[in-house]
Amino acid sequence: MNKNISKIIVLLLLVFNIVGVEAQINCKIKVDDWVSFPVCYGEEINMSVDANPNCTYQWSKNGIDISGETNFHLTAEITENGVKYGVKVFNVQTQEECEDEITIDMLETFEIEFEQTQLTCSNNNAENGQNARVIATASGDKYTSFTYEWWSNNENIWTNPNNPQEAIGLKAWKEYHVDVTGVTAEGDTCVRTASFTPRAYPNPVLEIISDPKDTAYIQNPYVTFSFEGDVDSIEYNSWSWAFFDNPDKPSEITSTSILEEPTNVYAQTSKSGSPFRVELNVKSAAYGCDTTFSTNMIVLPVKLKIPNVFTPNGDGINDFFIIDNDPTAGSNNENENETTRGFEYDSYNPLRDYYIRTQLTVFNRWGRIVYKSSDYQNDWDGGKLPDGTYFYVLECVGEHENHRYQGSVTIFGSGR
Repeated sequence: MNKNISKIIVLLLLVFNIVGVEAQINCKIKVDDWVSFPVCYGEEINMSVDANPNCTYQWSKNGIDISGETNFHLTAEITENGVKYGVKVFNVQTQEECEDEITIDMLETFEIEFEQTQLTCSNNNAENGQNARVIATASGDKYTSFTYEWWSNNENIWTNPNNPQEAIGLKAWKEYHVDVTGVTAEGDTCVRTASFTPRAYPNPVLEIISDPKDTAYIQNPYVTFSFEGDVDSIEYNSWSWAFFDNPDKPSEITSTSILEEPTNVYAQTSKSGSPFRVELNVKSAAYGCDTTFSTNMIVLPVKLKIPNVFTPNGDGINDFFIIDNDPTAGSNNENENETTRGFEYDSYNPLRDYYIRTQLTVFNRWGRIVYKSSDYQNDWDGGKLPDGTYFYVLECVGEHENHRYQGSVTIFGSGR
């Protein structure tokens, strides 16, 4: 055989073998059958090539290798139109390689905006605080129509029967979701999900005011309540008071009032120092919002402490005939009265806090009236009377019973 012919045959066999080896490396990128193009924004697609234990793989995006993506398959989230994904396959046995690339067509996304058309209450009770209304609106150049489906993880959502874009009866500060399906002129569809948290009217800042302030006494148990503060954040047009006056059932409402400034009359004293609760509920009929505020009131028994001496010498201590209540004492009667040496002028309450009416009469040793007051203010310093012993009668009219106190008091150190 001609040597030249033999060389040609060998060369052809070599070329045939090389082509045959290359044909064994398949690097054509395949996409899952269920994927239809163009894909939607954010859609995940799976790409793969034939698996070969003798091959290595490197995936790339727009010509740049993707770190760590060295398997025969790749999952990618599509967020841009025309993105290019490629793969290089290298056979470590034959030292041959091949590569492939595909371009992903993606529909441009659409935007979803929310408009809250009605605020709701900060209170999320079952009966209140479910008044928010929200409209979702989608827009996109490629889309001709949209449908809306609202949902929540915890509850059913009502929509406006005349406008399915609008969700109604939502609570404040809870997250709600809407699935929007957009349809293009070509009939392609994409679904996006967006979330919204309704805002609420801020709770009003109210302060309950009581007169007397913190403590009442059982013989003058009239307490007037009122409130003041910022209610402009929402128009409150009604309020109600609830009083919890039963010391044995502190969570039981004993009376209510719809007056703006009600006066509550307590019939029992606090038990073991536990206060009585008072609640104020303010409500807006327009929005269904209500907010509850509370305060406490202590009601104490009355047993007066009446000094048997005072020293009106101008030193600021024990200068006045001061009558005060003993908060640790029980109920009083006209044969029991507490006497003490007196105390500083600024550490007392006026007698009208303890009783509805009082009258104090002071006599000298001959029975002559030397001082008299029908509303004693703890302000008697003996006047111009000389040092000595005097006698008093204190008549007290209470809500539940009357008391009569009588005894003697000595004026000492006046210098008169």
